[in-house]
Amino acid sequence: MIIVLKPNSTPADIDHVLERIKQLGLKAHLSQGEHRTIIGVIGDENKLLAEPLQAIAGVEQVLPIMKPFKLASREFNKKDTVVPVGR
Repeated sequence: MIIVLKPNSTPADIDHVLERIKQLGLKAHLSQGEHRTIIGVIGDENKLLAEPLQAIAGVEQVLPIMKPFKLASREFNKKDTVVPVGR
């Protein structure tokens, strides 16, 4: 998951977001640019889905990286699935 912070986020806002991520047992990778700050989050994304990170001061956007139905996608399994019916 990637958390994009607002351009006017204060260091206190950033620290608060990092602390919330740590409390959830996840790892955060902070990347500060000249105009933007983003936080990459590694770990069980299901924990983040229940947490309203979008509501935290300084957070502009929360972007999921993994696609839904990953195990059923062609990226994961390239072969056709064959389901026998009526046997």
